Amino acid sequence: MSTLEEDRVVDYYNNIAKQYDNDRFANTYGRFIDQQERRALDTLNVSPEGTLDLPCGTGRLTGYASECADASVEMLKIAQKQHPDKQFTLTDACKTPFQDRSFETVLSFHFLMHLDEDTVVKVLHEMHRIIAPGGRWICDIPSLKRRKLTNRKPELWHGNTSLDIKLMQELCQGLFEIRQVKGIMLAPIHRLPKFLRKPMCSIDYALANSRLLKEYSSYLIFELFKV
Repeated sequence: MSTLEEDRVVDYYNNIAKQYDNDRFANTYGRFIDQQERRALDTLNVSPEGTLDLPCGTGRLTGYASECADASVEMLKIAQKQHPDKQFTLTDACKTPFQDRSFETVLSFHFLMHLDEDTVVKVLHEMHRIIAPGGRWICDIPSLKRRKLTNRKPELWHGNTSLDIKLMQELCQGLFEIRQVKGIMLAPIHRLPKFLRKPMCSIDYALANSRLLKEYSSYLIFELFKV
C-alpha cells in the first residue's frame, strides 16, 4: 500500500469517526459481530495487562487492553473520551514508536482486511518486533474460502483482503505460529427473526468453530504466537 493509499484510508476513518459506532455496531449485524468477537476474546483469555489494541478505532475493544493506538486522530479522540484511563498513541501500524518486545498481546481487529498483502507483511514484521518472546498477536480477517464460496467481488481497498489458514501460515513463516483459529458468523444470524437470534448465536458459534466448517465462516480470528 502506497503512502497515498494509506493517507486515503486514514482520511476515510477521520471523516466517519463520529458516525462510526452508530453506523457499524448499533445495528443488528454489528451487535452480533461484537458479541461473537468478545466471546472469542474471552475464550482466548485476553486481559488488559500487557495488551495493546492496535488499531483501536473508537475504543470498542479497548476494555481488553491497557494501551491503544490508531492512525486516525479523530477515532482516537472518541476512544480517549470513552476510556480516559487508557494510554493512547497516534501511529502507523507499519512503524510504531513502541520499543522492542513491549507487549505480551496485541489485538488487531477489522484492520488487515483493508491492507494489500505487502502491507500485511510489513505489519507482521512490526508486530513481531514489539511483541515479547512467547507473546501473541490476535487478529482477524475475512475468510478467503467463504468469499470464494459466495463469489464476493472486490471493492477497492475497503475490506478487500481475505486469507485462509494456509496463506496465513505462509505469511507468518519465521515470525509467528498459529495456535488457534476462531470462526465468526457462519450463518446470517442477524437476518433471522428476533426470537430466533439469541438461541442461534451459540449454535452458530459452535458450527463456525467446527473443524469442517471453520474456514467457511465470514471471519477468522487468529491467535499467533511469536517464534
